[in-house]
This record gives sequence, structure tokens and C-alpha cells, in this order.
Amino acid sequence: MNCVLTGKEVNYQRLENHYYYTLEVADHVVEIFICDKCKRKIKHEIPDYIFEGLIANHKWPERTEIVSETCDLKSKIVDGETIILPDYLLSADYPKTPKEKLEHLFLNLFNLQSFDGDLFLIEVRKNDFLLKNYFQNLEECVFYLKGLEEQGWISFQTHISDGSIATIGITHLGLNKSIELTEEGEKSNKCFIAMSFDPSTKEAREAIRKALKETGYEAVIIDEQIIDSERTINDEIIASLKKCKFCIADFSLHSKGVYFESGFALGQGKKVIYTCSKTEFENAHFDIRPLQHIIYETTDQLTKDLINKIEAFIY
Repeated sequence: MNCVLTGKEVNYQRLENHYYYTLEVADHVVEIFICDKCKRKIKHEIPDYIFEGLIANHKWPERTEIVSETCDLKSKIVDGETIILPDYLLSADYPKTPKEKLEHLFLNLFNLQSFDGDLFLIEVRKNDFLLKNYFQNLEECVFYLKGLEEQGWISFQTHISDGSIATIGITHLGLNKSIELTEEGEKSNKCFIAMSFDPSTKEAREAIRKALKETGYEAVIIDEQIIDSERTINDEIIASLKKCKFCIADFSLHSKGVYFESGFALGQGKKVIYTCSKTEFENAHFDIRPLQHIIYETTDQLTKDLINKIEAFIY
């Protein structure tokens, strides 16, 4: 049997309602369950190496049940995520344009330097460099490396003719570009937290902050910001949302501001992760009830589930 994601041959087990197998990419192992009724219906047009890149970058859930759009399977796997193909791919996080791929590669290179001005060696064929940067082959990778050099963001000196071993340096122009990419918008390391300011949400707030810290993001919470005297709180909310990469919206206590802020984030094309305490979810407005929520009973569960969601949903 071939994997429906990567096309690779896999050893599978036949379970009651599923085919089950594990898939290892770049030393990362994921568990795959495929609905037996859906197997022939599951289709997608994403190249195999993109799926491998998602797994290599830990952007694919570790335990997934894959079904088709028409699946009527009633049993669900435990501690995993159900993924409908091809619908899931509309929101899958990987570079989809040449510009996004160029910036993704640049930021990965920027993070390889030990200090500003460092010259460091890359060996493209090692450490799954191609997969982690979503390249189909060496030639595509070298093309993009030369593109970064043409932009003036890196210095690029090859040591063998095919370019697979090279010394890289981040230029002054590249340093400025890294600041631009990481401080605002899509490449930002900031996340806007939309939630009630009520004191009873303090533990949930800290749980969310902990999950963001674990995944390398900075929490932006509007009542903790120092607001310029010439700006209103609404101005600050909108400005902060524009600077953030994504939004976490916690609907516990059903603050009207959370509905506005999460809606504004969606309108900007940003990803929104929805959370709500189990005791409060039954009172959620009908508009948001169909959305996939992290529904939690404890703050420890909230932190754990958020970490898994961010790693799979945000890149």
C-alpha cells in the first residue's frame, strides 16, 4: 500500500475501520489512520514533497485520521485530529508562492547564524535541508539561494560546482529584511490573544502565554500594552492585530470584544485558533459553535492542546 500523502510504500495494519501505518520523515514519525471506505476517494493535487516538508517541519499533526469529504465514519481516533482531504489543504501552512518560499528560506538561513555577521557552512544534501525548505530538488534550492544573493540579503559562496555546499552570510540589507519580516504581519513572531479581561481568566491567560512561549511566539494582550495617549484602545487593538501573525480567541465568558477581534483577524486573512472552557462552550453563539475549538477542562490541557495546534497550524 502507498501512503496517500507522500506516495511512498508503507507497511500497514488493517484495523476495524481503518488502515493504519507510521510514516517517518526527517527523523519525525507521524501516525496515519485512513478510513477504509474513503481510501479510494481521497485525492489531492499537492506534490508529495510538500507533505514531506510539512512533516519534516512538524507542521502535520502527529496522529491523524484521514477521511474524504463524504465520510460517514462514526468512530474517531483517540488523541488525534480528523483531517478531511482535500479540504484541509486550503489552510495547510507551507510557502505557496515564490515570494513566500524565498522568505521562508531566508529566515531559516538567518536562524542558522551564531551571531550577526557570522559566516556559516550549509550542506544542502544533509540535515533534510531540502525538505524543510519545501524544495523538490537541489536545482530548485540553488536557484532560490542565488535569488537571495541577487536581492542582496545574503552572501553566497559555493565550494563545489553544483552549489550543494556553500558558505552563507547575512548582509546588512538582510539584517534589515529580517527585522521587517519578523516584527510585523505574516512572518511576525507575535500572537494576539483575544479574551475576557475578567480576573477569573487569569489562569487561562497564563496557560495560553506558556503555550506561546514553548512554540517561540510572543503574546500580545491588549490590557497589558502601554497605549499612546493619542490613540484609543480600539486603535491599539487594530494596530496590534495588524502586527501579529495569528490570533488565539478564547470565548470563555463570551466577551463581545473577542467576537470582534477574532472576526477582524479573519478579515485580514490571519489564522485564528479558537478555545473555550468546557463549562462555557454550551453558551457560545451559534455563529462560532461549528468552528473547530480547543475545548478544555483544565489549564494544563489548554497549554498542551495549544502547543500541538500551533505546531500543526502555524508556520
